[in-house]
Amino acid sequence: MTKIAVSSGDPAGIGPDICIKAFDQISKDCLPIFFGNIELFKERAELLRIKINIEEYTGDNKKQCSSDSLKLVNQTLNEKVIPGEPSLHSANYILNNFKQSVKRTLDGEFDAIVTCPINKQLINDSGIAFTGHTEELAQLSNTQQVVMMLVNEKIKVALASTHLPIKEVPSFLNEELLKEIILITNESLKKNWGIADPLIKVLGLNPHAGDGGHIGKEEQEFITPAINNLKNKGLNITGPLSADTAFVEKNSEKADVFIAMFHDQGLPVIKALGFGETVNITLGLPFIRTSVDHGTAYDISGTGAADESSLLAAIEVAKTMSKKRNNA
Repeated sequence: MTKIAVSSGDPAGIGPDICIKAFDQISKDCLPIFFGNIELFKERAELLRIKINIEEYTGDNKKQCSSDSLKLVNQTLNEKVIPGEPSLHSANYILNNFKQSVKRTLDGEFDAIVTCPINKQLINDSGIAFTGHTEELAQLSNTQQVVMMLVNEKIKVALASTHLPIKEVPSFLNEELLKEIILITNESLKKNWGIADPLIKVLGLNPHAGDGGHIGKEEQEFITPAINNLKNKGLNITGPLSADTAFVEKNSEKADVFIAMFHDQGLPVIKALGFGETVNITLGLPFIRTSVDHGTAYDISGTGAADESSLLAAIEVAKTMSKKRNNA
């Protein structure tokens, strides 16, 4: 049975809601262990009018591996949580849930980790520097380079840069970094999806992919050289492509993955094609990590309106990737 650590995210958001709503729908060959506060989960279940057994997970006996109740690694909360009302006092609780789930996955207790939505601004406003899950995962696991990729049944999009101001993207990117990101993505598609020769389409940074250098020279300076270098090494890769038309494809030329140069170049497309069904995956880690594709949605927390589909998809993808990795 695949054991997955699920970090429940911001307690005032919909993280606890979707964990509770998703629990009975998770396939029985997968055992999710949630990280959060027991009393909070019980209060939220009552608010949602969902009858569910919730018990503390200690991991020290076989009964704990049954799926008849929601198992929770209990974390202390410093104050009462009101759904929809985020608090700076929750920042340490959010990060403790996340960091404990990562540590115990690194220690081999779990096969994968799934993360629920957090509010990065809240954590930073509390005085804790925090760029995002992806960057923190790299630091916690001592991983030099990771890649953020979102997937759904229609397309896959990997990012050359993640949570950066647009003005910093050109100076952040370079040929060696881009090659490393593409190689990590290529290897993951082979190992975790069983694609023997992935077709990789790389987007340009500028409008019309620089238009021959008339609208920016980054394509000529490092994007095209990176593509040509990897093409010479046998990768099935093309680009740089103009981002405004790259996603319009014929069946014969469908990409296995698009490499976008920055966050809002590729993610609006994939989320428009499958919001709520899209999964965020961190490639390059020594373990599997997936996440939901949405935010904390404070306005519907505790109302029952939260859609658990993305969490279910994230757990299913984590389970599938884990099984393929273990059978490789």
